[in-house]
Amino acid sequence: MTKLLTESKPETGRRAVIALSEAERKVYVDGSPCRLTAQEFRLLMALANDAGHVLSRDWLLYAAWDYLSPGKSRTVDVHVQRLRRKMGDFLFETVHGKGYKLCAIPLSLPGGM
Repeated sequence: MTKLLTESKPETGRRAVIALSEAERKVYVDGSPCRLTAQEFRLLMALANDAGHVLSRDWLLYAAWDYLSPGKSRTVDVHVQRLRRKMGDFLFETVHGKGYKLCAIPLSLPGGM
């Protein structure tokens, strides 16, 4: 299980712990299960693998959908909107003209896991 400490903006003081289990395809936000579709989970994993960094729509389409030439697809936008609704708006940041990022930093797990 991978854990991430997430926060929106330091001035708000909002924080949440996200626990992800790729093997079990499960997500918990502050200990509560969060039901995601398989595609939402793949998108979340793509964002979580580079948490705190802005990822372009094209890269997310490739990482989560295996699209090589996406064109003008709004698929990423729609799925990020669903993740915001299910997990919390403050966890995801839109960087206009660039893409999206999961506002998170990895937590150390006991035993270095």
